Amino acid sequence: MTREEIEKCWRDPRNRKWGIFYYCKADPRVIVPKRLKWMGWTVNAAHAGAIPMVMFLIALLVVPVFMVTANGGGTGSVLVTGAVSITVVCLLSAYLSSRTE
Repeated sequence: MTREEIEKCWRDPRNRKWGIFYYCKADPRVIVPKRLKWMGWTVNAAHAGAIPMVMFLIALLVVPVFMVTANGGGTGSVLVTGAVSITVVCLLSAYLSSRTE
């Protein structure tokens, strides 16, 4: 699909379930921008990789923090690890939502 076709699918209100869930089988992206793009990203629930991607993103957030905590890291270490994990998830989401493959 071209960028224009993807944008057309993304803007179509029929591809939103209950106004909040994005569900479009034609859109090849797993992660898509929310309707108000400045609010972040959401998952394309129609994509086969949606559930594994959500599990992966949660693991990217939680596992590093648990590892630091289990190794006796202090509050500062846990906060820095959490901030880095959030940054990685945001950058990964931005990259995946901009792909057109």
